[in-house]
Amino acid sequence: MYKSEQENGLVVIRTRDLRRVKAEFENPVQNAVSSNGVTLQFTREELQHYTASRTKGLSDKSIRWLQKSRDILWEKTNGELSASTLSALRESVLDLFGSRDSWSKVLGFTVAFLKYLSKVNFDQRYRHLEVHLELPKAIRAVKLLTSRIITTEDIQNTIKAIDSADDLSSEKKLNYKGMVMFLAYSGQRVLTGAQITVSQFKEALRHAPPVLTVEAHQDKIRLQHYVPIHPAVIPVLQEVIEGKQEDEVAFDYNGLMRWLKENPVPLARINGKIELKDLRKAFEQISDEIGFTDANKNFIMSHGVSSINWQSYKQFLPENVYKRYMECWGKVSF
Repeated sequence: MYKSEQENGLVVIRTRDLRRVKAEFENPVQNAVSSNGVTLQFTREELQHYTASRTKGLSDKSIRWLQKSRDILWEKTNGELSASTLSALRESVLDLFGSRDSWSKVLGFTVAFLKYLSKVNFDQRYRHLEVHLELPKAIRAVKLLTSRIITTEDIQNTIKAIDSADDLSSEKKLNYKGMVMFLAYSGQRVLTGAQITVSQFKEALRHAPPVLTVEAHQDKIRLQHYVPIHPAVIPVLQEVIEGKQEDEVAFDYNGLMRWLKENPVPLARINGKIELKDLRKAFEQISDEIGFTDANKNFIMSHGVSSINWQSYKQFLPENVYKRYMECWGKVSF
């Protein structure tokens, strides 16, 4: 407690004591040691409220990670924050997930929650506990840039497998093949491709050159961007969207996911089976081979575009994006 005196009926804290209060609140390093033996509390309602505020307007994938982080935090601490509970949480996360990216998502959520608690409770001791959630400093040696090699042959084999499937109707074959070709020729994220509507494809095909506009809410990082429609995809797309309502999604994403799980298509260069997310990797790897490595490629993929340079200076016209895309991808055939 800090010394105070009564003056005219009011409690007065001397200036020197205010300076001590300010120093302790603003200097987490100096006071971290004193918090090591302290256990602080939070309620499940506080955690739920914080998570709800964080998830507004985010993509489904981001929401799932935040909710997963929330559940792990509650399971490992049960509302008690201390050096021991947070150290145990950290070790559990490092054991549970194999990638640094996953560690960062869960531990970063916890650190952000501690900052939130420190503000709403006016208590910097929550911030002092962040030291127990630091990511490992060592970086693992990487033998290859990626062990997941996806080739043109893999995509061709997937399309052949769909075409020859006895358990699929002609309509399903067309739909599944359309989604595989669209993702492979455009490098879009799977969940982006799953949200594209019939009206968006119709609008794209009405223009010359045919360029689809992906809306911001359909993209993981909320970037509205252009996607050229490859000539090889157009006939398939026209059949896929024929007779459908304008506001319908074009592709049966869930059906294709289930079918690939039940009918695995082996990969040509590595052990494993094709997954829809591999089609984005294929676009990236094939683009490297054919020299499509400029800003247009990144813009189409909505990948690596979060810098100030992109936000403040870059600009693209649909006809220019299509022209550059076709210069490289025009001769690629699946």
